[in-house]
Amino acid sequence: MKVCTKCGTKTKHFYSMKRTHCIECERKDARYRMASLENRARGAFRHANRKAKQFGVANDLTYDDVMYLFKLAGGRCAYTGRFSNDLSLEHVIPMSAGGANTIGNIIVVDVSVNRKKNDRSFLEFIETKYNPYDVAPIVKLLAARGNRDYEGLYDELYEFQREECNAWYRRLMDKHKQAAV
Repeated sequence: MKVCTKCGTKTKHFYSMKRTHCIECERKDARYRMASLENRARGAFRHANRKAKQFGVANDLTYDDVMYLFKLAGGRCAYTGRFSNDLSLEHVIPMSAGGANTIGNIIVVDVSVNRKKNDRSFLEFIETKYNPYDVAPIVKLLAARGNRDYEGLYDELYEFQREECNAWYRRLMDKHKQAAV
């Protein structure tokens, strides 16, 4: 039996006898470390870089950029405005559709919201799932980060949505043509 230096209990449950904290105290410390802002930002940064390499898109995002975005978000989802402990990076133009992994294409959102958006167009997602008036502040934020004008970025997002809708419509029509034959 050994005494844990952190909680003061006498127990034999240590990962090894060389350690000074019991297993329960070590688990509490690990949960705290995993939930820290730095650790969540580091994980989001690694995931974004892995995806950028997978899709072969432009990638000039740095860890400092990600930390800046997470601190700027202040624990709030950019789409819903609610506080969240589980934030992730959201690419406004998805990397699967050719969007770059840059600070001008990323916002911080709740993981569940990011999963709901998936590879859909930013404008379509916001206008169907949330308040359409929420588009302007997010586009202004992205335009400021990317040193671009608001109108040009909005036009680019609108064109991306139009191309996505046209591609979806073409796939749908091709399906119907094949079913008719």
